Amino acid sequence: MREVREKLRKAIDQQRHLEVDRSRVPSSIKAESAFRPVREAAEELHDELSDIPDLKISIGSDSIWIELYDKHLWFGYDVEQRAFVGEELDSPWIEGGLREEIHKWDTAEKCIDAMILACARYVSLAHAITRLRSGGGA
Repeated sequence: MREVREKLRKAIDQQRHLEVDRSRVPSSIKAESAFRPVREAAEELHDELSDIPDLKISIGSDSIWIELYDKHLWFGYDVEQRAFVGEELDSPWIEGGLREEIHKWDTAEKCIDAMILACARYVSLAHAITRLRSGGGA
């Protein structure tokens, strides 16, 4: 029994140290200007979803972080590529470590649509987790 407890504590400690690297290329006026429509949409999403437990939306001048438990989404603008970019990171328990998907969109509208779909998926997951916590089943 003690061995299980020790392994569990080590696994919990490892999960705490799975930090997402939030460092990005410093903001530029071009990036902030191009990203403005996405940022404004994120502000609306933030207001609309403020009552969803454990869903965090952090809005910067040229980037957005959306987080739910071990899932992290980042949206930004790449001046060199002249494209909207995103990364989805999660920590699948069965695999360990981080899994990363990189996305790119050529318009703000496509980036906003992707952000809305991602939020909808996260909201569904948050509701399912809340039901499980309350004993209501999936």
